[in-house]
Amino acid sequence: MNKGIRRKLLLSFMGVALISLLTINLLMNTAMSILFSDYLENQQTADAQILKTELVASYTFHTGWTEESLMVISHFAMTRNLQFRLFGLNSELIWDSGKMVGDQNRGSRTGSKVPLLKNGVKVGELETIAGTSQYYEHEQQFLALFNNLLWGSLFFVLVGVYFFSRYISNGISAPLLSIKDAAIRIQKGNLKHRVSIEGNDEEIVEVGTALNHLAESLQEQENLRKHLTADIAHELRTPLAIVQSHIEAIQDGVWEPTPDKLKLCHEQIMRLVHLVSDLEKLADAENPMLKLKPEAVEISHVIHEAAMSVEKLWAHKNIRLDLTGVKPVILVGDPKRLLQVFVNLLNNAFKFTPEPGTIRVAVSEETDWVLTEISDTGIGISSDELPFIFERFYRGEKSRNRKTGGAGLGLAIVKAIVEAHGGQVSVKSEMQKGSTFTVRLPKSLKQSASYVLQKS
Repeated sequence: MNKGIRRKLLLSFMGVALISLLTINLLMNTAMSILFSDYLENQQTADAQILKTELVASYTFHTGWTEESLMVISHFAMTRNLQFRLFGLNSELIWDSGKMVGDQNRGSRTGSKVPLLKNGVKVGELETIAGTSQYYEHEQQFLALFNNLLWGSLFFVLVGVYFFSRYISNGISAPLLSIKDAAIRIQKGNLKHRVSIEGNDEEIVEVGTALNHLAESLQEQENLRKHLTADIAHELRTPLAIVQSHIEAIQDGVWEPTPDKLKLCHEQIMRLVHLVSDLEKLADAENPMLKLKPEAVEISHVIHEAAMSVEKLWAHKNIRLDLTGVKPVILVGDPKRLLQVFVNLLNNAFKFTPEPGTIRVAVSEETDWVLTEISDTGIGISSDELPFIFERFYRGEKSRNRKTGGAGLGLAIVKAIVEAHGGQVSVKSEMQKGSTFTVRLPKSLKQSASYVLQKS
């Protein structure tokens, strides 16, 4: 690319400049030649008219033209780069001024014969010849000098254009080469490398900014991937270690297979079952070919059903669930999937709201959208953690105890299902004051391009 784009830009600039300058030079050269030829022709025409007038004036009806007068007129013609022949009434040659300059300097462009009239009476005929005198050669030398200066200026202009084009091409290619170098480093795994964006070229600055954002996103994804691997390993290792240790203790006769020991093993196995179930739900929800079963759904019914399911699990906590803000609004969606969304959100709210606390659910509608807000008086989420709470296995609460921290899959499932309906889910939170999750769903699935209807 270093040689490619820089060379192409330089050759492009030079090519355009060369073609433009050559065209201008040729046009100026042609125009100058035409104008100069017209000037000479007009000048010689005017001089020939003066010559004709002088010949008529010097003629007398008694003696005709005298040699002295013809010599004077011949000298005048020579100064004007003209030669002439004078003919009598019977076309006999009376005077040839060309003999005064010799045959080697005789002109080559012969004009037509014109009659000489004095007082309306024809007294002879005049034939003018454009000469090759020194006067004419000087004018040709001037034209040649002009052309030489014109082509010389073309050379110096091209040199200037070359350096200017080199400067411009370097200015354009340098940031692109920097961006290319950064992209190669990112490709090789150096996700911390960033492009240093300088200059006033808006498009190049936007490309560099986009690449930096891409690198930041890849770095975040890489960190999440590492955390994901560690979290999965932890979630599997803890229950498996407990079950393994208990079974080995029973096999070695250290412990008796009492109901309590078997119950603990069963709880750990069920923990693994729940983890696998959550992973299956998440994989299903994030599947781009997710098939929804849309039907007309009254959102209040779904929320009340989710509330009944969750309240049974958290009946031991002194937390009030306020559903007075839930009003009946109909939308088109998959009721089972939507029930899963609100169960997860309510379960999350109960889990992180200390006693005594309150959870409020409110439903409102816009022109084409239904908004559901679930607010709690819980511990809140820090601003540093908010961008990541919808990622798999991400948990702001650092405890690895599933009863308090969970596996970190619930909100990821919520996000996947809501987006499959063409909606969005967002959160606002303040530490020690609570959080508010907002689910924005379209009233009709036709507003979403991310769903696949299941044909019956």
